[in-house]
Amino acid sequence: MAVLSDAEAARLPVVGRDQAALTVRAMYADGEPSNITKVLAGSPDTLAAMAPFLSQVMNASTIDLATKEVVVLRVSALNRCAYCVPTHQVVARRAGLDPEAVAALSAPELVTEGLTAKEHALAAYCDGVVTDASAVGDDLLADMRRHFEDHEIVELTVLAGAITTLNYVASVAGIPLDPRTLAAT
Repeated sequence: MAVLSDAEAARLPVVGRDQAALTVRAMYADGEPSNITKVLAGSPDTLAAMAPFLSQVMNASTIDLATKEVVVLRVSALNRCAYCVPTHQVVARRAGLDPEAVAALSAPELVTEGLTAKEHALAAYCDGVVTDASAVGDDLLADMRRHFEDHEIVELTVLAGAITTLNYVASVAGIPLDPRTLAAT
């Protein structure tokens, strides 16, 4: 059986460095970018606008990377993103999440086993935000406030929205897993 290249496997183009617009080619400078970056490079203006935003919401702030990975992994699982879930299972473990927590967050239905109280509150919040943000009630916000400041709740909510956008792009594009992800699993 022949193995398809990333470009052949994807439903939308996976843009190589030589095909990338000059405005986004710098994203290829430090080696091979992720396949989702390569798909977004097919719309250079979109990638140029999104990259600083994504960097802001995904990098450590007053919220550590492990906590952000709770959001990324849970939202990706809820959106059934076949690219983002396995990719962020690896990233979440590297960020320090317990393997049981990674498994719980990856499950279609929220599982409490393996999650700390803080991780469970955040995962439940993500479930509410992704399934029906208008139904996020006072009880859920009160539980979040036991673990997070209001400005952190805003940041985590924005992160959930950003990840949902990336989940949609990855799912529609049919992006294949990066070789680095496959090697780490």
